Amino acid sequence: MYSKLTAKIPYKILMAIPIVIAIVMLAFIAINGFQMSFDFSGGMSLEIYGLSDSQINDLHNGLSNANLENLKISDDGNTIKITTTSKISNAEFLSLAEKYTGKLNTKNIFAVNLNYKILRDAEEKLESRFGNEIKITGNDDSTNIIVERRQMSEQEMKGILSDVNYDIDFSRGSYSFEPANANVGSVSPVLGAHLKEEMIRAFIIAVILITFVIFVAYRIPVPTVAILAAALIDIIFAAGCMSIFGIELNLPTLLALVMLLGYSVDTDILLTTRILNRKTRVNETIDETIKTGLTMTFAAMGAAMTILIVSNLTTPKIEVLSELSMVILCGLFMDIFSTWLMNTGILKWYVERKTTNIRRKKLFKFSLFHE
Repeated sequence: MYSKLTAKIPYKILMAIPIVIAIVMLAFIAINGFQMSFDFSGGMSLEIYGLSDSQINDLHNGLSNANLENLKISDDGNTIKITTTSKISNAEFLSLAEKYTGKLNTKNIFAVNLNYKILRDAEEKLESRFGNEIKITGNDDSTNIIVERRQMSEQEMKGILSDVNYDIDFSRGSYSFEPANANVGSVSPVLGAHLKEEMIRAFIIAVILITFVIFVAYRIPVPTVAILAAALIDIIFAAGCMSIFGIELNLPTLLALVMLLGYSVDTDILLTTRILNRKTRVNETIDETIKTGLTMTFAAMGAAMTILIVSNLTTPKIEVLSELSMVILCGLFMDIFSTWLMNTGILKWYVERKTTNIRRKKLFKFSLFHE
């Protein structure tokens, strides 16, 4: 396959194709940038539970026209999660959503209406126990108690209020419970930026460690640089696809980019080891290796494609797996060109140059791969 291709097109021209593609992708990224996720850029999040299909549709349509920055609405079947990078307060965010969903409670509401006035001592004990979570009103003939608390079930609260020290007799009044159906929160831009920096630092450390292992394995600069360059081109192409298709840069997609390092280096190490240990002509070794390498790549692409299809066919759509598999697919697609055009060309040039009386120098006396 490689021999037939290079018989028509010089291998040094083929080497340039992945490099040109990477440069184009870098230019596109520089111009278009990334769509930052809520995790990295900071913003507001709102989770709503138990909505009907009509309420979900109204919410989608209403918020889509609300001019919220980087609005994202996801549905896992039980919970609707809404994120935006717009600067908006918790109260404003809730009020905006309530236009389409009705009343939203971020806390469980326990209401007790008694037809008598509880003792002052019991009232003080309740206020001491619940602090600003309780509101007690009433007159000489009645007492109204409202407790708003997030992490407590109806049974737990009723058990607490049944304590004789609180002077509450449920048989002499009414009791109601309204469960929380929403949770609103925020991530500050500073925290989001810190998280992004930490993930990028982890990515850089991964690159450094992989480079070190490869360099120790071969002890030769040229194959090491070729392997690393091929992996970086795969990542650049995948990042460019994210920018083109509007895939968010978030924790799962950044993880996918790190995973591509492993996928990319895998085929490159196979190729490098076989060429350096070859017992036949370079092109023959490449032709034999490319069959195994492409089988590995297509198997990985098949797995990623399966994840992509399944995550999109499920109801609701599994957004995280869908984005992660798309990034991996883009990187693996580019790996075909970066490995079998660029890396192969560099290694072919290196071993042919070596045979012209240029001795290959190794920096260590041991080897991880037999030669």
